[in-house]
Amino acid sequence: MAQISKIAQDVFEIWFPQFVTCYFCEEELPPDADMPLCLNCQSDIKWIEPPFCSVCGRTIEKLDTQYKDYFYKCKECQEQFVYYERHRAIAHYDEGVKKGLMGLKYKKQKYQARYFAEKMAEMIRLDENLSNFDYIVPVPVHVIRKISRGYNQSELLANRMARVLGKKVIPDLLLRKMATKKLKKLGRVSRKKMLEDAIIVNKRKQALLKDKKILLVDDIYTTGATLNACSRALYEAGCEKIICVTVARG
Repeated sequence: MAQISKIAQDVFEIWFPQFVTCYFCEEELPPDADMPLCLNCQSDIKWIEPPFCSVCGRTIEKLDTQYKDYFYKCKECQEQFVYYERHRAIAHYDEGVKKGLMGLKYKKQKYQARYFAEKMAEMIRLDENLSNFDYIVPVPVHVIRKISRGYNQSELLANRMARVLGKKVIPDLLLRKMATKKLKKLGRVSRKKMLEDAIIVNKRKQALLKDKKILLVDDIYTTGATLNACSRALYEAGCEKIICVTVARG
């Protein structure tokens, strides 16, 4: 049945137009458009380019001796411990990317996930530090929030990435056992405290994690507190390595 469903989706994508209006600004696209964004919105995206921190992916304006001595970690990563090996994002969180992610997260524009996920998959394919993993795991949302929203945006991203990369996604491997307040206005310390023990590994799936490498997927990296809480749960459940990827970095 899964194979039939995939074939049906492939046929639909071939015979029906994919890109009618721009995903970000909703301007009409030309009939032969092969991307879901207009030229203006494409030029607005600020892609993240090296050099960047070897751990969190923060852009580093100038490499100097200090960065080399600390294995190219930014000052923040030199001073803190995280459970994930590295994080990478495809773009900065501004302009059209911000509008697209807000549409995905709050306006039920699930189609936004396809473009972002395919860009993330491309980044992974081009970076050998990201491409060696066993499973893709989305950052969880609490069941109440998932019901009210209708979906988990990180799960949509993970599902599309899994299809493009030919990997398996385990959507319910991580669980958010308590509903936390919205984190976007909280600082690093407050986020960390709020997330302590809020994210756990699904006991029914824990056996899958022994000595495995996990690609953890989320939409936005702000302080890294959510990704670190998820990574801690995975690490303590027996994972060998956790790599994190997001669409954007705030």
